This record gives sequence, structure tokens and C-alpha cells, in this order.
Amino acid sequence: MLFAAVGARARRILPPPVVARLPVTDERVLAAAGLTAAVDPAAGGDLRLGGLAVFGGAGLAAFLLVPSPLVALAWLGLIGFGWRYPDVWLAARASRRRERIERGAPVLLDLVAATVAAGVPVEAALSGCAVAVGGPLAEEIALTTAHLALGRPRSEEFRDLAERAGSPSLSALALALRLSDRLGVPLADTLRQQATRTRTYRSQMMQERAAKAGPKVLAVVVFVLVPAALVPVLTAVALTAAGAAGTFGV
Repeated sequence: MLFAAVGARARRILPPPVVARLPVTDERVLAAAGLTAAVDPAAGGDLRLGGLAVFGGAGLAAFLLVPSPLVALAWLGLIGFGWRYPDVWLAARASRRRERIERGAPVLLDLVAATVAAGVPVEAALSGCAVAVGGPLAEEIALTTAHLALGRPRSEEFRDLAERAGSPSLSALALALRLSDRLGVPLADTLRQQATRTRTYRSQMMQERAAKAGPKVLAVVVFVLVPAALVPVLTAVALTAAGAAGTFGV
């Protein structure tokens, strides 16, 4: 990753007291973004240093090329943005990952329900069905099954699965599994119902997004596309008027 690599190099030239004060990235934020194995929370300051170096360096280059107060203000803005950019990037990455999990969750729930109804143990059903679905959903389920294989209590692991992924569908799956363990609730029927609710929820979310996108599209058409389409027409009218004025000696 570019920012982590640049930040790691910048950290080597900073005094140790400054390095000790660099912020540590929350493990839950890294887990939601799927970067637990790629980024050490203790080295989370490298991301900030990398953003600061990249955006601050770009602002410095612009100021050296065009030294002016306006460019200096823009440089200061880039420095601040570079320091905060890792937070924005991690939040966007976590949102995309959560969306991918939500898309695959109904299929996983249906597959696990059918597999459990056939008599397959829950751990084996989760592992096999997650591989069939793939993506970040498979990564989360693989991590869960690996922890279960090491002897961790299922109730604790399913609770951590819901907290780690930040996905409503996985939270519902974890709750169904915990209720099945504690109360003996039939798991297959619960998972099928949850799959239906998840599909309904996603359909409602898509409709809400479509409704919110309408005014935005209209604003783009009115303030961007229509003026852009009028530019050639107005140019032609101006050239015609200028030619007519020249013809009459105006």
C-alpha cells in the first residue's frame, strides 16, 4: 500500500519522541476494512504520515511552481487533508466491503439452511458455503471457523463475528446461531426467514437510493449538461451576429 510504505520511510527519519506520539489505528476499523492481516494497528501512524507526505508534497510542489498566497492556503489544506485521508479511505473501504458482504449474505443464508437441514454440522456448513459464495464474506466465515477449530466458544466467536464485520446480515446470522445453541431453535427455518428479510431490506435500500439519486441527476442535468449543450449554440449565434455586424459595417 502506497501510503503505508511512504509513511514507514518517513517514520525512520523522525525523532523517536515524535514517532511515539503517532496515533494507533483502531483494530475494529482495520477489521471492518478487511486489513487486519495487512496493516499492524501499532503502525497505523504510517498511514497518516504517508498521506501527509503525499498530499503535503504535492502542495509544496505546486507552491514552488506558483508561489502565491492562494496556493499557500491550498497547500495548508492539502496538509490537513493528508493527515485525515486514512480515516476517509478506511471508512470508504469498510463501506464497500460491507456492501459486498450484504450482497452475498442471502445466498449464504440459504445455502447454510439447506446444508444444516441435510444434517451437516454448522461449522462444516458455514465453511463450505462461504467458499461457494467467496469474497469478503468468505474471509469472515473462514476466520470464524478457524477460531472455532481452535476451541473458542461458539457464542463468543459469533458475537465477535457480528462486531468485526459490522454487517446487519452477519449480525443476524450470529444471533440465529447463538439462539440455536442456547435455546435449541431450529436453525434452518430461522436462516431461511432471515434470508428473506435480508432480500427485502436490500430491495428497500435500493429503492431509497434510487429515490435520492433522482434530484441529484436532475441537478447535474440542469446545471452541467444543459449549459454545456448551450455553449455551441450560443457560440454559433455570437459568430453569426458578429458576421452580420461586420457586413453592415458596424
